[in-house]
Amino acid sequence: MKNVLTRGKKKQVLALLQGQHWREARNLLIQICRADKTDAEAWSNLMQAHLQLREFEDARVCGEHALRINPRAPEILLNLGGLHAAAGNFAQAEQYCRRAIEIRPDFAGSHYNLGNALKAQARYAEAAEAYRAALQRQPHYPDALLNLGVALKEQGRYHEAIAAYSQVLQLNPRSVEALHNLGSAYTCTGQLDDALACLRRALQIDPGFTRGHSNLLFVLNSAASPGPAEIFAEHRRWGELLAAKHPPVPDHANERNPGRRLRIGYVSPDFRGQHSVTCFIEPLLAHHDRGQVEVYGYAEVAFPDATTERLHALCDRWRVTSGKSDEQVAREIRDDRIDILVDLAGHTAGSRLPVFALRPAPVQVSWLGYPNTTGLTVMDYRLTDGLADPPGQTERYHTEQLVRLPHGFLCYAPPDDAPEPGDPPLEKNGYVTFGSFNSIAKVTPAVVRRWAAILDSVPGSRLILKSHALTDAPVRERYWRLFSEQGIGTERVQLLGQIRERAGHLGLYRQVDIGLDPFPYNGTTTTCEALWMGVPVVTLAGAAHAGRVGLSLLSRLGLAELAAGNEEEYLALAAGLARDTSRIRELRQGLRRRLRESSLCRGPAFARDVEQSYRAMWQAWCNKNAR
Repeated sequence: MKNVLTRGKKKQVLALLQGQHWREARNLLIQICRADKTDAEAWSNLMQAHLQLREFEDARVCGEHALRINPRAPEILLNLGGLHAAAGNFAQAEQYCRRAIEIRPDFAGSHYNLGNALKAQARYAEAAEAYRAALQRQPHYPDALLNLGVALKEQGRYHEAIAAYSQVLQLNPRSVEALHNLGSAYTCTGQLDDALACLRRALQIDPGFTRGHSNLLFVLNSAASPGPAEIFAEHRRWGELLAAKHPPVPDHANERNPGRRLRIGYVSPDFRGQHSVTCFIEPLLAHHDRGQVEVYGYAEVAFPDATTERLHALCDRWRVTSGKSDEQVAREIRDDRIDILVDLAGHTAGSRLPVFALRPAPVQVSWLGYPNTTGLTVMDYRLTDGLADPPGQTERYHTEQLVRLPHGFLCYAPPDDAPEPGDPPLEKNGYVTFGSFNSIAKVTPAVVRRWAAILDSVPGSRLILKSHALTDAPVRERYWRLFSEQGIGTERVQLLGQIRERAGHLGLYRQVDIGLDPFPYNGTTTTCEALWMGVPVVTLAGAAHAGRVGLSLLSRLGLAELAAGNEEEYLALAAGLARDTSRIRELRQGLRRRLRESSLCRGPAFARDVEQSYRAMWQAWCNKNAR
C-alpha cells in the first residue's frame, strides 16, 4: 500500500516539475524523502526543486545525500554541478561535470554543463571544446550551439560565432536569444544594418525583451540613421517597458539634512582590467573629499583583478553585485542608505540599469560609460558639459536633467606605462600615416567613405586601423573590400587586431601621425590615448553628445580648431594638417605636456566640481521632500 501511495505522489511530483511548480513539488518531495531516505531519485528531484527556488544550502544537503545513495549517477552529479554554478562556485561545478563525463562520456548534457562551467570561468577555448563535444553526441542541440557562439565570440572568432547562432536559428527561427546574440556579433564586426535587423526581429517576437532592446539602443549610437529625435524616442520606449516591469518604491528614509556628509554609490560592471571607464573613474575616487562624501562601490564583477582591487581600495565600502538579482541589489543599496546613486554603464554590457528602475536611492545620476540618455524617468540627472551638450540643443533628447560641469565632464588618468611619443613617423617614412584605434563598430561604411576621401586627397598617405574585431580574418577582408570599393588599395590600409599589453597597444601610436575620430560616435579613451602619445586627433562635431565628445576633449587642450562642423570641413582639416609637417612635429613634442597641464588631468579640481553638483542635487531633493 505504501509503495502505491509513493508511486502516486511521484506521478504528482513529475507533473509539478514539468509544469515548473517548484514550491508545490518541493513540499511533496519532502514528504516522499522523509518516508524513504534511500530513494536517490526523490532526493535528486528535491535538490532540483530547492535549486530552482534558490534554496542553495537545502539543495546541497539533498544532493550530497542522493550522491551517497548512488555515487555513480551522472544526473545527480550534474545537478550538484548546477547547484555550485548557481552559487558561483564554478571550479567545483567543473569537477562534478568531469566526474559525470567519466561515468557516462556519451551523455551530451555532461559536456554541455562542463562548457557552461568553463565559460563562467572565462576559459572560452576550453568551453568551446566542451560544447563541440556535446554537439558531436547531439548535433541538434540549440543551447550548446548558442553557448558555443558565446565562447567563440569572446575569443574574437566572430564569424564562427555568427555561424553557430545561424544554426540555432535554422533549428528555431524564433529564438530570441539567438537573434540577440547574432545582433551582438554583427555589431562587433561593424555590420550594423545586420545587427539592427536581428535585434528588431527579436523585439518583434518578444516586445518585452528589455535586454535586447538595450542592446539595440547601444547600436543606434553608431548607426548613420536615425537621427537624435528617433533615437531618443526608442530610449523612451525602453524606459517605459522597464518601468512597467519594475515599479519603483518611492519612499526613502535618508536623513533630509542638506549639509551633511553624503553617501555616494557608483554602480559599474567595468571595475576591472584596462576598461576605458577605469581611467576616468579612478581620478574621481582618488580625490573625493572624504569629509564631504562616503564612497560605495557596487561592482558587477565576477572575476576581480588588480584593477578591481585598486578601485576597491579607493572606496570606503565595496559590494559585489555579480550573481544577485535586481531586487537584491536594490535592497542592498537601500539598506546602505545611499543618497546619490551613479550609473557608470548606461546601455553597455553588464549594465544594472534595472536596479535604478527600482529607485533604491533618492537621487540617481547617469555619467561616463554611455553617450546618451538612459531613457529612465527615475534617472534624475546626467553629468555632461556645455560643449558635449550645448545649452538648449540636447535637453529634449534626455529623460534626465543635464548638469553641465564647468571644466568638462571627464577627468583622465594617463597610463603610467606608456612609451615616449618619439618623432612623427612621417619623417622616417616620407608619407603621412593616419590612424584610428576605435571599436570597429564605429567605423561604418559612411566613415570608410570619408576616410578614403582623406587618403585620396593626401597622396601616398596610409591608414592604420586597430580593433579587437580585426583579429578575425573575415572582418579584415570586409574592411579591405570597403576601402577597395572607394579606390583605396589594401597596401594603403593596415588592419591590426588586439594587443593585450597596454604598453604595446600605446606603442603603436608611434607609427601614427594624425588620429581620425569616427562619427557619429566619437572616441573617448582612444582620443585621450592618442593625445598622450603626441598624436593630434581630427574630429567631426555632431548634433548629439556621442558625436561631440571629441570637441569637448580637444577644447580642454586649446585645440578646438581640430574639430570640424561638417564632413567637408573634416576632410579639409585632416588633409590640411597632413600637409603642415611642422605643425605635426610641434604637436608631437608638446601634446603630452599640454594634456597633463589641462583640466582633463586635474583630479582634485574635477572632484570638487562633481561634489558641488552632487551637493546641489541633494539640496534640491531635501527642499522638495522637506517634512
